[in-house]
Amino acid sequence: MMVTSMDEREQPFMSHLSELRTCLTKALMGVLVSMITCYIFIEHIMLILRKPMMKIMPDSAVFVVLSPQEYFFTELKAALFFGIILSCPWIFWQLWRFVAPGLYLSEKRLFLFFVVSASFCFALGVSFAYFLVFPPAFEYFLSMLPPGVQGSYSIGMLYGFSITLLLAFGVIFQTPIAVFLLVVFDLVPLEAFARHRRLIFVLSFVVGALLTPPDPITQIMLALPAYGLFELGLLMAKIIKRARLSSNPVNNTNN
Repeated sequence: MMVTSMDEREQPFMSHLSELRTCLTKALMGVLVSMITCYIFIEHIMLILRKPMMKIMPDSAVFVVLSPQEYFFTELKAALFFGIILSCPWIFWQLWRFVAPGLYLSEKRLFLFFVVSASFCFALGVSFAYFLVFPPAFEYFLSMLPPGVQGSYSIGMLYGFSITLLLAFGVIFQTPIAVFLLVVFDLVPLEAFARHRRLIFVLSFVVGALLTPPDPITQIMLALPAYGLFELGLLMAKIIKRARLSSNPVNNTNN
């Protein structure tokens, strides 16, 4: 009897494990297809990444490669990054498919909201970095050069800097979604976030210092939006919590 019960417990676990493996495989295949698609248009992507630099750098600036394979691997890195961006909805959809069967109807709606909003926020963070952070960041670094010094810039380092910055802002712009879900699913009490506002404000600058180059402009431009997005997520969670509390008395009287 004991062996049978153990087998019965293992079957659902193995079934969930198989579903998780299937979802992860499909998500990775989506990333691979998106990466190949981006690599087909890699010259246009590289030009888009280079534009903010070219607008600010002097005409005498030269882009160089330090090794024969540097440009090729830089293209692969750019294709992978933009492939992940392109496949974000597909990745989140696979996550939704794995989690949805174990959720209630109201929780399914919230998770569907997560799929859509997380993809949107990632794209918004990347756009914010590209249009608003790149120009002052590049201008700051160029202003640090002494007079008479001409720059020869490594393709790998410049594109690596750009991609890292885009990724950092894409991740940071997930803050309101993370805070909202943690509160709504009762994983972290709303009061705990509210009590530790000052600590989170300081942590925003710590994260900004870790994820960005060592310049104050980029760090501030990441830290302040990160804290603002935290407050936005907290506000959204408060609204949902109040709506739930106001609906409970009605449900109780009906019962």
